Amino acid sequence: MLRLAAFLPLCTLLASDPFTLEGQYGRVETERRAYRPLDLVRVKVTGRAKGDSHGRIRVTDPEQKTYFEKEIDLAANHGEVTFQVTGRLGVHYIYLWWPGEKRYSRYVNILLDADTGVATGDRDFDALYPFTREAMLLGRRDYMTRRGRFVGYISADTWHFDGIWLRDWIYSLPAYKYWEREMQCGLDRFLEVQREDGQTPDGIERDGRTWRVGLESDVEYILTLGVWETWKATGDDVWMARALPKLEKALAYIRSDAKHWDAGNRLIKRQHSCDTWDYDIDGASDKGGSRHVIATCDQSGYALAFRAMGEMYSHLGDAASAGRWAKEAGEYRERAARLLWDGAKFLHHVHLDKIGHGDFDESKQLAMGNTWAVTRGLADYRQALSIVDEYRRRHRETGDKYPWWSLQPGYPDSLGYWKDPYRKQGGYANGGLMPWVGGELSRGALENGRERYGVELLRQYAAHLRQTGGAQVWYWPDGTPGYRTTNEVNYAGWGMAQWVDSLMEGLAGIRDASRGFESVEISPRWPAAGLTEARATARYAAGSGYFSYFWRAEPRSLHIEYSGSGSQLLFRVLLPKGFNPRAVMVDGTDLQFNREDVGEGVYVRFRPEDAQRGVIRIAGQ
Repeated sequence: MLRLAAFLPLCTLLASDPFTLEGQYGRVETERRAYRPLDLVRVKVTGRAKGDSHGRIRVTDPEQKTYFEKEIDLAANHGEVTFQVTGRLGVHYIYLWWPGEKRYSRYVNILLDADTGVATGDRDFDALYPFTREAMLLGRRDYMTRRGRFVGYISADTWHFDGIWLRDWIYSLPAYKYWEREMQCGLDRFLEVQREDGQTPDGIERDGRTWRVGLESDVEYILTLGVWETWKATGDDVWMARALPKLEKALAYIRSDAKHWDAGNRLIKRQHSCDTWDYDIDGASDKGGSRHVIATCDQSGYALAFRAMGEMYSHLGDAASAGRWAKEAGEYRERAARLLWDGAKFLHHVHLDKIGHGDFDESKQLAMGNTWAVTRGLADYRQALSIVDEYRRRHRETGDKYPWWSLQPGYPDSLGYWKDPYRKQGGYANGGLMPWVGGELSRGALENGRERYGVELLRQYAAHLRQTGGAQVWYWPDGTPGYRTTNEVNYAGWGMAQWVDSLMEGLAGIRDASRGFESVEISPRWPAAGLTEARATARYAAGSGYFSYFWRAEPRSLHIEYSGSGSQLLFRVLLPKGFNPRAVMVDGTDLQFNREDVGEGVYVRFRPEDAQRGVIRIAGQ
């Protein structure tokens, strides 16, 4: 007699097999599939059909490193547990184990992803980054040239409206590094057309033609900083190593060409111009062969570029080259500071050739390059404080709309240098207000003990965006928008980007000290803004490096929860006024800390052992 089962369909047999049913294994599930760093994940557990009183949840990161594990009690065969998702971005694993089992019973994946931004409840800060990203994307250009793809960001006023100036593009990098994925191809196009002697073009048109303004002495350091910052954002060591010989050649050129190198002072020189701008006073030729000065703007750029070269070589393990460039950077900075510091600020420039300005005292000018001196490290701490205070003093004295001067004061019209109306005193690079100057000044103030002034500047800029709808290249001293060409637009990347830098590295205080956020310095400065809660995340779109934290202030304590992808972490936390720190605890364990007094600010400094996740409590009295 044949068994009935022999005639049953296969699906019926499988359905009756308890080992093919979910009830044999239980269930684990989450409310969502994707989360941000520090989000709470609620895990729901259903026991097996036979009934379970408890189980165990284990959570691992993309490398299967366990960072959360907990026993869970079940009632009526159901239970819940929550955990904070942290660590490396990507797919995380949640495993369910039953007592006595050698293998997990069920698992589910969730995605940890991050986007740059801050959330404070204060519109001045929360809206700045998304507004900037939306605006600057209008200036993004994506060309297919005969050499390959070229992605870059335009100048906001140039006649080369469909070409890319290297300076405007790279000076937009402090913002676009957070959203741009095509970071390298544009720099490849510049490196490919470098002259045999090392000279680099100022810009590249859509059709591949290049140009170089003869008096420009900053292009080679801008190229170096562009490669350095792009490498930091992408983490592409192979690409960076391939670019280094080109950078060596560029920096050798600028330090040997008679138009750009002063052998007596062993510093870069340029034709007399309005600080970093690309035209001489008095309508003189811009070939760069005469009327030389040593300008502060160039010195800060090359000192930083030399330091960047040392960092890149150090990362590749070339100690000899790293040491050579570090030595050059230090000695160069000392020579420049010694020549240009006047006791209160850095001089606009020092004349190498005799150039008269009538009875106008050029030494009194506060040149825009002073803000770079602060943020690039040409200025030491005391010099930085002096420069920031000088801007604040002159702003009170002049009553101008903002302290964003290209030059203060500009060259008087009585000298008859220019016929163009936009170059009159107070216009364009002759005293006009430039947003990028304000952004650098704000970050410089935040990082050098003038935190409240840095916040004041940020709030002024946020109000400016709301009132005007954007940021142009320049404004007249009363805040009236200035126009030089028919191509003026109000999404100047070189200008808007510096304010994002002030927000993210200055106020939120997330600074990448290596590349890809592998080593991070965190300096939350929210007390200067009068806030009690803030959440901040910095993430490079071209890689998976990021850092995120939640900060909260209470009357006698500060709380910070953090998550990141790196391996080294230094906290420098600004304390509220009158807050006296007595203990720092990380995950409940006391940690040694130091107190730092920086200008008007007081910080606590400490290094958590775990750079990827932790809960900090700073107790005060």
